[in-house]
Amino acid sequence: MDDADILSRTSLFSMMKKGDLRRIAKGASRHYYTKGEVIMREGDRDGRLFVILSGRVKVIKNLGTEGERVLQEFRANHFFGEMAVLDDHVRTASVTAEEDAEILSLDQWNLREALEKYPYIAIELLQTLARRVRAAEARITD
Repeated sequence: MDDADILSRTSLFSMMKKGDLRRIAKGASRHYYTKGEVIMREGDRDGRLFVILSGRVKVIKNLGTEGERVLQEFRANHFFGEMAVLDDHVRTASVTAEEDAEILSLDQWNLREALEKYPYIAIELLQTLARRVRAAEARITD
């Protein structure tokens, strides 16, 4: 299965045309992480979007400190890192491999161009962000 096929299985890209997926996939890189390895670090400036091909990852706030807390876990076909792609700010959390994982990073994906052509991507991003905020709020109130 090529990277364009993999992207098509991710909700964010599922409605895109094959040719557009191939163009996005050309800027993608595959990375392999072992259990416990840091994939991205809170506070880093990094505009990549990540798609999990296999394995499981944890999103962690305040990694390595007394206040460390797990925000979410994701498995294959989920994406993460969208906030930094959207607002061009630093990472708000760290992500570690909960088990060995293969990750596709989109290093050169032009989000604004994709949004113009595929407005549903904005809706998917908004829904994803809303779900993640709701989950974070639920953890705070528990």
